[in-house]
Amino acid sequence: MAYIGGLLGEGEHVLIVARRHPIFLAGWVGLYLIAAAALIGLGAWVGTAVGMWAGAIVGALTFIPLAIALVRFLHWHREQFVVTNYRIIQIQGLFNKRVLDSSLEKVNDILMTQSLMGRLCNYGTLEILTGSEIGVNRLDALSEPFRFKRAILDARTRLGRDGEPPLVEDGASVLVALETLRNAGLLSEDEYQEKRARLRRTDVA
Repeated sequence: MAYIGGLLGEGEHVLIVARRHPIFLAGWVGLYLIAAAALIGLGAWVGTAVGMWAGAIVGALTFIPLAIALVRFLHWHREQFVVTNYRIIQIQGLFNKRVLDSSLEKVNDILMTQSLMGRLCNYGTLEILTGSEIGVNRLDALSEPFRFKRAILDARTRLGRDGEPPLVEDGASVLVALETLRNAGLLSEDEYQEKRARLRRTDVA
C-alpha cells in the first residue's frame, strides 16, 4: 500500500485492491517446487553413487527453481489493480514499475467475461471501455471480478451525483462503445467482432 499511497492525489482514497487469481500463480510455482524437490533427490542419489562433492553440486542447482518461484510470486504480489474514488489504476513490475490509470469519468462501459472454470473459482476478465487513446483496459484473470466491477460502478455513480453522467452497463451501450472505438481506429474489425460475439454469449448466459 505504500507505493499506491504515493500515487494518490489530494482527496483521493483507495476503495479496493485486487490481484490476479492465485490459481494462475500456483501452477507455475508448483512446477518449480517439484523441480527443486527432484534436484534434491537427484543430488542425494549422486552423492551416494559418485561422491559428496558431486551431490553438493547437483543440490546447489536446487536454488535456481526456488529463485524463479520466488520471483514469480513477487511479480504476482506486486501486480495490483486498484479502484479509487477518482480512477482505476493498474500497477505492474517488480523493480521497474509500469502504472496505467483510467479516470472514472472516462469509463464508458465494463464488459465482464467468465469461463466455466472462472465461475467455479471466482475469477474473470474485465474489459473497461474508456474514452482514452488506449480505448480498452483489459484486466485478465481478476480475482473476485464482480466485487471489483461493483466498486467501479459505485464510484462512478458517486461521480454522477456531482454532475458526471452515470455509468450504464447494459449490452446496448457496450455495443455502442465498441462501435465508437472501432470507428476511431482503436479496435480492429476482428477485435470488434470478437468482443461483440463475447457480449452476446454473456447476455445469453
